[in-house]
Amino acid sequence: MRLEHIVSASDDGLMLQQLLRGPMGLSGREIRTAKQRDAVSVDAAPFFSNQPVREGMCVCVELADYSPTTSSPQAQPLEVIFEDEALLAVFKPAPLQCHPSPSAPGGSDTLEGRVCAYLGRPAHPVHRLDAETTGIVLFAKLPFVQAHLQRQMQVGSFEKVYRAWVYGTPEPQSGEIDAPIARLTEDSFTRVVRNDGQRAVTRYAVLRVLSIGGETVSLLSMLPLTGRTHQLRVHASHIGCPLLGDTRYASGESARLSDSLSLAHHQLSAVSLAFVHPVTHARVSLSHPAIFDFNP
Repeated sequence: MRLEHIVSASDDGLMLQQLLRGPMGLSGREIRTAKQRDAVSVDAAPFFSNQPVREGMCVCVELADYSPTTSSPQAQPLEVIFEDEALLAVFKPAPLQCHPSPSAPGGSDTLEGRVCAYLGRPAHPVHRLDAETTGIVLFAKLPFVQAHLQRQMQVGSFEKVYRAWVYGTPEPQSGEIDAPIARLTEDSFTRVVRNDGQRAVTRYAVLRVLSIGGETVSLLSMLPLTGRTHQLRVHASHIGCPLLGDTRYASGESARLSDSLSLAHHQLSAVSLAFVHPVTHARVSLSHPAIFDFNP
């Protein structure tokens, strides 16, 4: 994989090593490996790590080629949405865990384990979904790609859109929920809207409204502008419209309706991602239809 970086005015004067670790986002291991292979050049010529780079110079790094291996016959199923030399986007079903955790200890079937089996090498998850949430999950094939994308998430240029079936209909039918989220208690996994929490912002819009057994349910489009744990579930409950099938943040009414519909898990699906490709710098948009247990 060939990486090229044109030194900008803000990069001018940085040592090559600083440029590689900072703006180019390479790990120390990746830099050492590239140097051992004489795979780092500036304006097509060798360059010392402690030399300063100047605006307009072209820094090139040839990373070791990525060679995927064929998955074994015992590998678990994996739906690939997108793949190139740097990235792999896959669909996560429910209730599959994204990665090993106390509820899915080492050796358990996880999405990360399936991806590693498919690739034949370790994977680098860019983000995660709750076990009960379905949808697109993005993995990086190299650490610098993971770091680049996670920086985009921090500055808000990595966009995720979800669909959710909720109890009731929010008023207004489109808007923005700006409500801080905190742990219920210091050691609790449950979150609540509370003034001492971290700022959390979600945009939403009603796409469809139905009457089920005399109760109203709505299909929402939800766009989190921040990335707090359980953010969409907490915010939906906060505005009086808990996700169908959600037991942790349910109301009495939503729990009764969910039970009557025999919903096994909350009805939330990640349907699209948009980001800047760390290698080509092109804007990438990925999508997958929402997958729910509730299909009226």
